[in-house]
Amino acid sequence: MTHPAPPVLVLAFNRPTITARVLEAVRAARPARLYFAVDGPRETHAGDAELCRQTRALVDDADWPCPVHRLERERNVGLQRAVVGALDWFFDEVEHGIVFEDDCLPAPELFPFAGELLERFAESSQVMHVSGLNMRPAERFGPYSYFFAGVGHIWGWATWRRAWRLFDRDLGDWPAIRHEFARPAPRLRRMLGRKFAAAHAGRKSTWARHWYATTVRHGGLAVIPSVNLVRNVGFGADATHTRGGRHALRIESWGRLELPLSHPPYLIANARYERHLARYHQRSYRKRALEAGRRVLDLLRRR
Repeated sequence: MTHPAPPVLVLAFNRPTITARVLEAVRAARPARLYFAVDGPRETHAGDAELCRQTRALVDDADWPCPVHRLERERNVGLQRAVVGALDWFFDEVEHGIVFEDDCLPAPELFPFAGELLERFAESSQVMHVSGLNMRPAERFGPYSYFFAGVGHIWGWATWRRAWRLFDRDLGDWPAIRHEFARPAPRLRRMLGRKFAAAHAGRKSTWARHWYATTVRHGGLAVIPSVNLVRNVGFGADATHTRGGRHALRIESWGRLELPLSHPPYLIANARYERHLARYHQRSYRKRALEAGRRVLDLLRRR
């Protein structure tokens, strides 16, 4: 059975060249509805206005039967507000859908994969996230087309309105629950707890951390494909979080996902994959902490 491509949201800003690559992959999948959200130009960057105009023009001519819904900001509101606002807008309109930032290039199989799982788990409150990325594609984590983990990845992902409505915007209850992320909690939970604490304190407040916290707090699960289905093509000086050439989630190739899907008969997180996730989040936290420490030292030296 072929599942139609779900509604798609593409989040963009001022990188028309790589955004065009992502939109070409979306165009090939021919979703019935396309949502396109573009942040506004920064007043302090002279070239932004033209780059944002070029980016917005990419969807002027959809060449398949598809209404294009636009959210185009006149002024720049920043990554955090732009993404969360666009996700609110998207899930006010649709029950479920796929989300791509402008540098997340999907494999063709991602669309039927996400479409089938969005339907299969539509009423399962425990499943909150469908990831397109597998950070360890060379390993085999089971005999099925996918498995589960406590959190997923946001480089090409999908979810439901029911899950997004739980999104914790300010981590307001963090002081009351932070003890749940200390020993003897599992290692992944402890590593995530460090990031949640930093986000709550304002040291590293990204929408992704708030989404991970939402998933963990509600005992949610993320679907992870057995092969990698997303490549990040946005590494470079104009990126926000991926300026360097090295990144633990930078997978250069897609895998081949066999269809029809083979479904696991259980809803249980894969312990081995979660060990990899724990190591990734620990290294990520340490790297950010070291960078913050260097910035403080540089500031003190200048003073």
